[in-house]
Amino acid sequence: MDHSFRKFLFILFWAILILPLIEMNSRVIPVKNLRGAGDPVNYPAFTFSTWFKGDFQRKFNQAVEEHLGFRPWLIRYRNQIDYSLLHTAHASGVVVGRRNYLFEKDYLRAFQGGDFLGSRFWDEKFRRLRMVSDTLRQMGKQLIVVLEPGKASFFPEYIPRRYPVSKHPAANYRSIIREAKENGIPLLDLNHYFTSLKLHIPYPLFPKGGIHWSVAGMLTCVDTLAGFLRCQTGFPIPDLVIDHYEFTHHLQDTDDDLARIMNLIWQPAHPPMAYPAYHFKDGDTLKRPRVLVISDSFYFNILNAGLTKKLFANEAFWYYNKTVYPDSWTEPKYTSSINLREEIHQTDLIVLMVTERFYYKFDWELTDQLYTLYYPDGERNYLYDYYRMIIRNYVWFDDVYAEAEIMGVSMEERLTAHAGYQFWVDDQKNPFPRDRAYYRMKILTDPDWMNQIREKAKAGGFTIEEQVERDAGWMVNQGL
Repeated sequence: MDHSFRKFLFILFWAILILPLIEMNSRVIPVKNLRGAGDPVNYPAFTFSTWFKGDFQRKFNQAVEEHLGFRPWLIRYRNQIDYSLLHTAHASGVVVGRRNYLFEKDYLRAFQGGDFLGSRFWDEKFRRLRMVSDTLRQMGKQLIVVLEPGKASFFPEYIPRRYPVSKHPAANYRSIIREAKENGIPLLDLNHYFTSLKLHIPYPLFPKGGIHWSVAGMLTCVDTLAGFLRCQTGFPIPDLVIDHYEFTHHLQDTDDDLARIMNLIWQPAHPPMAYPAYHFKDGDTLKRPRVLVISDSFYFNILNAGLTKKLFANEAFWYYNKTVYPDSWTEPKYTSSINLREEIHQTDLIVLMVTERFYYKFDWELTDQLYTLYYPDGERNYLYDYYRMIIRNYVWFDDVYAEAEIMGVSMEERLTAHAGYQFWVDDQKNPFPRDRAYYRMKILTDPDWMNQIREKAKAGGFTIEEQVERDAGWMVNQGL
């Protein structure tokens, strides 16, 4: 090997080691920060206590790693290599599908049916929703449900083969459709509508590198929603008129929201996207309704585009039924600080909007809050309430899902087991009244008892639910 070449390798080796340290302390070369990474942690203060516990060393190593010079560049190179060669994304929850279409795991889980809650949960949810809806109607108010589209349902052909569809594909989605129809709840199924338009519309409804609907897809949904509200509720909603579309490779808004957080050197290739020019017809002359929208991040596209100002008399949006917008743009405001009864009194129309990923959350418990408000003496349904407890805790819910996957059983079975155990723990601390609701819960969460219920129901010609009620009533009568 030539001496000069060896010298070059020697200098290159030391440069690779030293230059990041120089950059770490001088920041001479500007380096673009990673998206979604946040600020690097601060160096810890030294104390003998943290030294001997090992906390100082651990936090110091983390700080050095996060402050290392050129770290964002190095991470982007790693991410680019893994994406280009291995079709792997180093972004939380992001899955690279066929032809490099990007998905999120929760949407795939929902499409597969892995998060199906079971028919008992949906029966109770819509029993309450029907009662709440009837009460609202008597008050001169209306409630509708809107199922936003999901990318997994729209692009199943691009889902990786390692995500097979289960025995209950999109089961929560189908349950919501069925229950809404049976209970007379007005429902707009934009998920199905998107799929029906897929081969007949000249612009992408979902972007290749994003998880939300495209800008053009969002306006398509807004136009459809406005027409549905006019027809279903009778409220005067302005007409959305599309003037023309501009097609460009320059992506806007959330059309590449997943691709951005992957922190690549080069953004993935994508087809041209459509960006409409539009206006509303006769909006200022109409007496528009006051609306309360409970929804997820899909609704931010509508709110941020200023469409709610044109459609409705107000802009009330409760994100996950937790954070109040647009108020929180200036100062955080939460639904826990709002008088729900007064808010409903001032509202003409309640819209529950939920995307595929969150069908299992559905309404973020607004139905249950209103049910408790209007029917405070309603009979308890312990199994339903403990399901809700698990659903509220996303870590617990994900653990139950993972447990069901490992054990090869249904999500409903593991949810019932967890609910039954937590019910037992709570009953030991503060015993519940030994009423029909109590024994119903004991029966439903006891596998052996349920086997007996099935046998007796078959022998007696009853449904399983009827036999559960018979046994629970017998237990109450016996005073056990």
